[in-house]
Amino acid sequence: MLTAVKIGSTLVSENYSKHKNIFFIIKVAAISLAVTFIMFPFSAQAYSVRVEGFPEWQEVAVIRSLNAVAQKMSPENNKDTVIEVFKTISEKLFNGYKADSILINSDIITVKFTPKQHVTNWIIEFDEPQIKGAPAEWFKTDLEKARTIVDSLMHNLPIDSLAWSDFVLKDEMVKRLKPILPGWKPSFVVYSNEEQPTLKISFTPEMPFVLAFNSSFTSNSLPTILHGELKQDLMQEFSIFIGLPVLWTQLHSKQINSWAEDFLQSRGVVERTVSLSKVDFKAAPVSQMDVKVESRRYSLGAWVAVYAGTKDKSAELGVHLGKRVEIMPKWFMEVYGEGIIQLQDWNPEGRLGARWSPWGDVWIGAEWSTKDNLWWGRLNINPRLHKPYAWIRVREDREINAAIGWKATEYISLELHYDSRDSDVWGLRILGNL
Repeated sequence: MLTAVKIGSTLVSENYSKHKNIFFIIKVAAISLAVTFIMFPFSAQAYSVRVEGFPEWQEVAVIRSLNAVAQKMSPENNKDTVIEVFKTISEKLFNGYKADSILINSDIITVKFTPKQHVTNWIIEFDEPQIKGAPAEWFKTDLEKARTIVDSLMHNLPIDSLAWSDFVLKDEMVKRLKPILPGWKPSFVVYSNEEQPTLKISFTPEMPFVLAFNSSFTSNSLPTILHGELKQDLMQEFSIFIGLPVLWTQLHSKQINSWAEDFLQSRGVVERTVSLSKVDFKAAPVSQMDVKVESRRYSLGAWVAVYAGTKDKSAELGVHLGKRVEIMPKWFMEVYGEGIIQLQDWNPEGRLGARWSPWGDVWIGAEWSTKDNLWWGRLNINPRLHKPYAWIRVREDREINAAIGWKATEYISLELHYDSRDSDVWGLRILGNL
């Protein structure tokens, strides 16, 4: 007979289940064989079993065990004997419950169970893992959801019944908690103090873990040189996520985005430039965090470009300085100046212009060029990391300067360049963001 869990005793489910499962299988097999070969002749027609009085997760295990016996018994046998056999089996196998009634209707055996003793409400305790900062707060929120599930599993459950069903409880707990706490393996200890049963659940992280992360910063309003400070600060702060399960951090990706955005807003560079940050976190053993930082007041930039496939240009240096005004929510207007030096002939060009953004990365405007003393209309679709972009300038005499580009890294962009003023109108432009 299996040892029941008594008041004041402790059950560690994972260790205990290994021994108990063996005895449980042996007992069911022994009783089944005895019933088959000693008491009843074999018949192709057999009983099926229904049970009442168990939680759903226990009921599955009870039906499976009793059906193993019922399949060896014939409806042609004496019903009183069948009832006595099931009553004996139920008393020996299912500690914590008693079989109040056993009814046989045709080939269906219905067994109604009730707890042997009054069942009190369980106390649910959680042993939280050693995590800090924002992840600890998110984990607490997840545990509140988990508590509701565990309460439903333990409702009106006799503590003695865990002597034969703790392994079933563990499997059910793992299955139901997985959507809430993916990447965390639950294990539990059961104990009772002053007749109050308590279930204490602890969580162990499962591989894969977050081991490191890469961050990339892009901005069309701030120079790349300012990103280094932000990167270093974010890397130090992100250390609280190292060692956490990838699946769990993936579940909380949106919260990580908000956490990182709030952190960046507190940095000096972002505050001084009146910038907004947007973060896109992708969970993996080496996680990726793509950061977009844009100033609402200023536009600062510098670049160096190298041309290939054209004789008219070789390389250039450029700088962009602008002042932005938010004329409507998310609608910006900018007045700017640009200075460009062609390194082939050291011929400088100055540009003064104004533009506005009707939507997202799209900017429309006009600028005056000192090189030809003419007006240019200008349309820009600003670059984003690993995405295509484009820009076009049309002079008042219909000359065209345009490009289609790809931002390969934070620092390098590749452009297919067109200038109708050059003898070689098409060329390749490699752009370095400073």
